[in-house]
Amino acid sequence: MPSAIELQTFIPVILGGNLGAYSTARSFYEAYSVTSLVLCTLLTGPIDHSAFIEPIVEPKMMQPEALLTLLKNIDKRYPTIKKILLASTDNSVELLITHKSHFPKNWIIPYVDKEVFYRATNKASFYTICESESVPYPKTLVINEYEPHLPFGFPIIIKPTNSMKYHAIDYPGKEKVYICEDHATYKKSIHDMRHNGYDDEIILQEYLPGDDSLVGVATVYSSHKTGEVKVISFGQTLLEDHTPSAIGNHLAILTKKDDQIVRDVTKLIHATGWTGFSNFDVKYDSRDQTYKFFELNARLGRSNYYVTAAEKNTASYYVKDFIENSSIDFSIADKQILYSAVPKKLLLDNIHSDEIKKTIQELYKTNKVYHPLNSHDEPSIKRKLYVTIATLNYFKKFKRYPQPY
Repeated sequence: MPSAIELQTFIPVILGGNLGAYSTARSFYEAYSVTSLVLCTLLTGPIDHSAFIEPIVEPKMMQPEALLTLLKNIDKRYPTIKKILLASTDNSVELLITHKSHFPKNWIIPYVDKEVFYRATNKASFYTICESESVPYPKTLVINEYEPHLPFGFPIIIKPTNSMKYHAIDYPGKEKVYICEDHATYKKSIHDMRHNGYDDEIILQEYLPGDDSLVGVATVYSSHKTGEVKVISFGQTLLEDHTPSAIGNHLAILTKKDDQIVRDVTKLIHATGWTGFSNFDVKYDSRDQTYKFFELNARLGRSNYYVTAAEKNTASYYVKDFIENSSIDFSIADKQILYSAVPKKLLLDNIHSDEIKKTIQELYKTNKVYHPLNSHDEPSIKRKLYVTIATLNYFKKFKRYPQPY
């Protein structure tokens, strides 16, 4: 008797065991009732005991030869079924793009070529594109070594231009992004990056004032056939993770429509030649009342389920564009929902706006709140326990690493 996967018309194969991978598999299941194969270096809580994920654990998965062997084995198991290969982290996207020509020819790999990828994702070149397209971005200085004279005051943000290269480096005290209050911490951060193996350019940036509720995230799909933007989903990020290793991860998102975001992401997609999904981090600057753009991410974001929850199922765009070869109408996600991975009380305690608090309460009353890990299609008691513990654990995290405002 054939397995459930053998009866599918296509198989999503997803790299990574994080929340983003789970959310992508969840979207595929909700749209097409398919099981996804998730390739991971170790079995993690987000994907464990899932009804619609078959995990395949390979500690050396991020090595090209090991990954190629995995894919060939999957091809032997399901030789007649279409496979679409997706990535849930920056470095796994880079792995797919740089080794695309070595993978099985019949696999769908919905990512841009190397030239487009590196030009759009390198922060220094991304800001050059923003400048040429008149898209707002924070005041920025690109350096190679400590620069004592800055064109803007403290606090400042320090981050690598090459996120993938920086991700591959590990050292004590490493932070995803540094927020420096003075010259001493700025100088130490540059020293730590340089003396632990990061040799690319470094971004210094003015710190935009305001709490997490001024941060935003835009997810865009552009057709691989025409390059035209097909969907734009924007969300106000009400709360972020402030744990040093996870800083900037979106924990709560309120979806909304914004004309500036629609206009500017469309400009950036056309200017970069980007196709497939992209993800933009922005922050509202109350001084000039504009959203400033920080970066283009080459994939669906970790919090991508907010798009599906707003009735723009992310999986459907891959399937329509690459498998069904059907037309996709342009749309903007305008249904308001709340995406939240944290307890209600913790979220409300960290919101300063009475208006936003009122909106949150109303969305809870009308059942328009979506937890990315809490799917009704998951019957496992072990999984439900994991989701409950992971959610409540944010009380502990925020006690140790509260919002710094």
